[in-house]
Amino acid sequence: MYAYQLEKKLIEVLKGNRDRYLAEQALLSEFGLAELMDDCTECSQDLERTIDILRLQGYEIDGSPERGWTLVSLPDQVNFFELESELKTSFLGKTLFAYRIIGSTNSTAKMLADSGAADGTLIVAEEQSGGRGRRDNSWYSPAGGGIWASLILRPGIRRAQLGSLGLLAALSICLTLEEQGAFKPKIKWPNDIYLNGKKVAGILCEAGWLGSELKYVILGFGVNVNIPAFPAELAQNATSLSLASAGKKYYRTGLLSDILDKLEAGYFQFLADGLVSFLPRVQVRDFLRDRRVTVSDSGESRTTGVARGIDESGALLLEVPGEKHMLTITQGYIMEFGAVVG
Repeated sequence: MYAYQLEKKLIEVLKGNRDRYLAEQALLSEFGLAELMDDCTECSQDLERTIDILRLQGYEIDGSPERGWTLVSLPDQVNFFELESELKTSFLGKTLFAYRIIGSTNSTAKMLADSGAADGTLIVAEEQSGGRGRRDNSWYSPAGGGIWASLILRPGIRRAQLGSLGLLAALSICLTLEEQGAFKPKIKWPNDIYLNGKKVAGILCEAGWLGSELKYVILGFGVNVNIPAFPAELAQNATSLSLASAGKKYYRTGLLSDILDKLEAGYFQFLADGLVSFLPRVQVRDFLRDRRVTVSDSGESRTTGVARGIDESGALLLEVPGEKHMLTITQGYIMEFGAVVG
């Protein structure tokens, strides 16, 4: 704990004084690191060693004990220190686990949730070796390429509302991307976000039950941010913010912080009012509306029709030839979709 406090304080000081080299004596006396150094004696961590540890975390720090130190650049990764300092939320991410590489943030979140992790716990990874989407489809999650995160939530909602929670996450991501410039993302029911006709983000909402009682929800999401190219089998259907903006690189920690800020605000409203509180903003971003789609249930039956929107329960409305009323698709899986048919 003492070592962590020393590292955190040192990087805060360096970030606040990027125009000059700070001598060791100044860091110890003028900026108050001496007291932390005294507390940290049991862990044998001196100032030079602390600088080396920060460098290993991706901070570019120039200097030496003789010259002093200055911060040159922040790490190009979603790390604990940067995310903790960026978060503006009141409870989302206040308990935070950050990994360099992990199998799946959702799988780790489930393990932590079963062990009693707090409501709002956030799990992030710089890279996933086993990232996954719905129906255990794999999700390409390279190091430095995106936002790979999962939240543990304990909302006490009904089973029928789980899909709405995924739509809220999708809307929060869309609103954040729209603030970056000319992006016009769309929500493809039930769990994807499309940009220029290709998938840029996805949501995986998984519930933990004790009988009929909801214990927790794992709300996982992946956003393709700075991926310059995709494997051949994905290139036709996937994109990233960088690809969509001529190679521009984006600050992923800031994007994640903004997503969580919007998600938290919407989440409190959702708990009070349900989907109706944000449904209009989802509807105007509905990617499937007026497209021909084919869905299947848990068996082998397939239904083809034209998507006509999303209703107040979060279900997809499907207009099917020969049917007098719209079909509401709540558990269907979209197998394929076509162009707008009017």
